[in-house]
This record gives sequence, structure tokens and C-alpha cells, in this order.
Amino acid sequence: MIRWVCAVALLLVLAGCSAGAAPPAATPTAPAPAGGTLVLWNGWPASARQPLSRLVDRFNQQHPDGRIILQSIPLASFESDLRAALAAGGGPHIVLMPNSWVGSLAEQNALLPLDDLVPAAERQALLPSALGGAQARGPDGTARLYGLPISIDTLALFYDKRNLLRPPDDTDTLISNARGLGDPSAPRWGLAFNLSLDNTIGYLYAAGGRVFDDAGTLVLADAGRAGAERWLGWLKQLSDDRQLLARADGSIEIDRAVKGGRVLITFDWAHQLGFYRSLWGENMGVARLPRLAATNQPPQPYVRSDVLAINSRATAAERQAALAFLAFMVGPEAQADLLRGDVEPARADLQLDTLGLDAGQQLAAEVFRDEARQGLPVPNGPARDLVRRELAQMQRQVLRGDASPADAVTDAATRLRDQIGTPKP
Repeated sequence: MIRWVCAVALLLVLAGCSAGAAPPAATPTAPAPAGGTLVLWNGWPASARQPLSRLVDRFNQQHPDGRIILQSIPLASFESDLRAALAAGGGPHIVLMPNSWVGSLAEQNALLPLDDLVPAAERQALLPSALGGAQARGPDGTARLYGLPISIDTLALFYDKRNLLRPPDDTDTLISNARGLGDPSAPRWGLAFNLSLDNTIGYLYAAGGRVFDDAGTLVLADAGRAGAERWLGWLKQLSDDRQLLARADGSIEIDRAVKGGRVLITFDWAHQLGFYRSLWGENMGVARLPRLAATNQPPQPYVRSDVLAINSRATAAERQAALAFLAFMVGPEAQADLLRGDVEPARADLQLDTLGLDAGQQLAAEVFRDEARQGLPVPNGPARDLVRRELAQMQRQVLRGDASPADAVTDAATRLRDQIGTPKP
């Protein structure tokens, strides 16, 4: 955890209306009377919002003195609406948001630090990568916990079991199998892989690459150079292989091929589980990401998490009611209900074989939990967007043939050093 916070925190630095309606006016936090109400903003899609709504209803039945109103904000305007409401001194009492927003909101003192308010047992029950995504540095530079993750999203390998009896252990086997299954002239693709930064960054670490070291010093062109070049070279090989559908920023083309039933193996995120179940039914396979053959190391994929955070302007009584809701949502019962609704939970200690899941749900949950244990939280630090932009540019240079891996690494490191110098965690 410490290694990630230091090395990657800089890496790629909340409406009773329906999802398609205009957002509600900012709801100012005001002292809640006995039996008062707390407003919770969220941007979850309808499919995931159903189990969330059921859990809110259950909490309200159990806690009549601290009711929660669930307000849905259109995802397209969620972040800007939230920031504007908080900056104006209002906003919801509680927000359910992507962990990548935590750092900048914490820096603005908009979120309540939870280190002394959440029991250690509650924190320890959560996947470390999910918990790490809710940690950030506040205005004084001290790392603190600013929310509790209730769900995770990470990558896995999805495949049609009618064509692939056993998932590949390493990338060489994956590519060999995909070539044998595919027929580009049909077209039918053994493998479709969107080579976006978020989808492939885990293999940078498998290749031995680093962007920052444990002290937060930029090492992309130094200690991390060999691994970064190896990663970029592998991505270029995939992109150039005409027997594979591997494209840089090719999400539309790949999405069409997958939805059209022309893909047998692909990399995708946990929130797409329902889609692949509808596509392949009982033949849907889900497996761990294959190891990088060149180093025999597993990738460390990004772990996105959705975090419940509390408005720093909430009163003491509101804070207590909000904390009760947070504790309820990370409890075993609520986490199990999220899983039954195809929302991967952030809790690490659920006994999956006792939850009444079907075989496919249980297997997928085991896979995503294992990947989250290996993975790294999506960064949320102040330089996140800047660093992400430069790494994506480095990747594009190589995949388009505009630069060799060595030159692209040198250029990216120079641009990063010019813009952020030698950053400290």
C-alpha cells in the first residue's frame, strides 16, 4: 500500500431526479432535527442503482432517526455539479463517487477525514487496493482516509468457453490461442484488446517498469526505463499483429465487434459482467489476466472503487448518522446484496460459497477479488491528470510508429520533469 501511495499517487493524478433529468439544486447541509434526513448523491447507472436503492430503504427502516434520501445525478454533469455545490458551501451530506475524485476534494477540505471515526476492524475488512483509493493528502499534506469504498471495478479476461476450454496462463499462450481461433477475413477475432492506458497500465509493472520510485522521484527514464520500453514494445507488437483486433483507443471498433459476436476472448471490466452473461450465457468464462510471458510476472491492473464520503461541513449529529450509514454499507449483509446485484463488493472477507450465488457469479467474484488483491488503486493525487496525459501520449507515439519505445520514454520523462520536477508524495 505504501509503495502504491508513494509511487503512483502522482501517476495519473454526489437529486430526486432521474438519471436523464436536470440535476437538483445544490442541497445545503443544515442541522438535521431528530428524525432528520441526509441527502446522498450518486451517479450509478439504473442497473446498479436498484440494489443501492434497496439497501438505502433497508437502512431507513432500521434507522428512523437518520434517514437517507438517494438522489441520482446525471453522470455527465456529476463531477461539475458536485464541485460547484461544495464550493458554494452546500452540496449533499454524503456522496458516492469514484475514488479518483477524492484527492482534489480532500485538498480543498471538502471531505471529512475518517481516520479517527472508522474502527480499524471496518477498514481491515476492505480490499487494500480499494481502501487505498479512498486515501489522499489533505490541505496540510498529511495522508488521511476520506471515505469508505463500497464497490470495486477491475479488469479480467472474458472468453467464450465453447471455443477456449482453458484460459491462458501467460500472454504468449493467449496470443497463440487467439491466432488459432481467429479469422480476420470472416471477420472473426480470437482476441480483441483495447490498448488504452487504463486497460494496459497493469502490464507496465509486470514488465518491470516504474514511473516514480518509493520516494516519489521520477524514474521513468532511469530505473523504470527497461521495463517501460519492454511494455511499449509488447503493445506495439499486439497493435501490428493483423491476426488480432488490438487497437490504440479503439473502443468503438472493438465494442462493435464484441457486441456483434465476432470476438472470442477480450479484456474488460467487472461492471460489464452482465453484458457478457447476456452474450455468451452459461458459456461465459472469466479468468485472471495472463502473466506477461517476457517476465513471467502477473499484471497489476487498476482498481477503480466507488467511495462513500461525508461533507466536511456536516454537523456533529449529521456526521454520526452518516457514519452509521457508511458502516451499514460496508457491512457483510449489504456487501453481499451488492454482489447478488452484479456489483463487485469492496469487502475482502465475504464467504462467497455461503451467499447463494450461482456458479458463474461465484467464479467471477473470486476472479475480480483476486485481481483487486494484486492490483493498484486508480490514482487520485493532484498531478493525476497531467501524468496520465503524458503517459498516454508516450503510448500513442509508439503505437502510431511516431517514436521508438526508447525515444518515447525519454520524451515523456523530459515533459514530466519540466512540468512537475522531482515530485514528493
